[in-house]
Amino acid sequence: MPSLIRSFPVPHYVPYSHNGMPGTIVDLDSTNTKPRSTRSSRSSNRDSADYSIRSYKSSKSSKSSQESITPLAGSLHVQIESPPIVCYGPASESNLESLKLTFQSTVTTKKPVVFGCPDCTSKTTDLNTWDFITSTHPVSHGLHSYPFSYLVPGNLPATTDSQLGSIKYHLSARGVTNHGEVLQFAQEIKVARSILEGNDRNSLRIFPPTNLSATLTLPSVIHRGGNFPVEMRLEGVVTRTNFTRWKLRKATWRIEEKSKIISPACKVHAHKIGGEGKGVKYEDIKVLATEEYKTGWKSDFDTSDGKVEFGFTAGIPAYITSTDDVDNTTGLTVSHNLVVELIVAEEYCPKNSKLVTPTGSARVLRMQFNMNTTARAGMGISWEDECPPRYDDVPQSPPTYQTLVCESQSVEDLHSI
Repeated sequence: MPSLIRSFPVPHYVPYSHNGMPGTIVDLDSTNTKPRSTRSSRSSNRDSADYSIRSYKSSKSSKSSQESITPLAGSLHVQIESPPIVCYGPASESNLESLKLTFQSTVTTKKPVVFGCPDCTSKTTDLNTWDFITSTHPVSHGLHSYPFSYLVPGNLPATTDSQLGSIKYHLSARGVTNHGEVLQFAQEIKVARSILEGNDRNSLRIFPPTNLSATLTLPSVIHRGGNFPVEMRLEGVVTRTNFTRWKLRKATWRIEEKSKIISPACKVHAHKIGGEGKGVKYEDIKVLATEEYKTGWKSDFDTSDGKVEFGFTAGIPAYITSTDDVDNTTGLTVSHNLVVELIVAEEYCPKNSKLVTPTGSARVLRMQFNMNTTARAGMGISWEDECPPRYDDVPQSPPTYQTLVCESQSVEDLHSI
């Protein structure tokens, strides 16, 4: 019997569209990646089409299903406790092209040849340089330490700031980033000089044509902001042949700070002082402390020559701005002097008579002594004591317990002995 065959439309799979363009179904088995053409149906007035649907069976499906069923032995996890990673600033600031540190000495004159010229005013000398970074080097965020050390030579002058000039030391650091930005830092370093105190010195001064002579006992070193004792003895005050004697009327002392500097000229202004290699010399004297006495001494006219003894205390006050002694080859020199002035008057004193008559003659006895002025030693430690011990200087350590047990005899050996 004839059979009625009906055709039913196969469900149509439409791929998802991307940006308005429909997708294309591609045969996975074919090496040709071109899209397959669809067949148009010759059938009747239905808007339907015949589609061929293939089923693919993967050989891995059974294996993957078995693996999914089998439980895993364990699992891995990562726990991050740090805060979010943030890089501050541009990436170019994370690199340094160069980093160096320089220990410099600057000598400045307050009486330059040409005011306003930096080359005539100061001169900077590099004593030592440390190159920490010489090529491009990445630097992480945070603090970075670059240790350095330098043994200051003993011939360098101390830090000075006088009336005519100054000597200063400083550390100058300079860093250059990857994009050319310059980072600078400067710190002043104070260099002091301390001279150990020795025995007191005795100085003798003679004042011709008289027979007067003065002996002073002075300390070898004085310090700024401190006092020091001075003992004086004036001899030869009595002349027996002429029945005359010298009587002390007034005593004065003062401490002077004498500064001397030679201001050189730069190459541009050297013609103003006669060419290169020449300079202008300046001197200045500053009185740091002074005091006057009209009493307080002991006179003895009964001896053969007679004598006057006088003691006083001198010093540089702490509130006075002063500097230490400097003897520098760069042209700046600072020294301190103790000046003692005695005013004596001559008197006529006959023998066995209490009548004393002034003769009207008087003299000024001036004495000048160079005083070494330095800073106090304080709690400074010498360089030899400051250095850590070397490996050769470390003594042997005591033996450990294990070594003692191995080297000692056993109890049985001791009983056998």
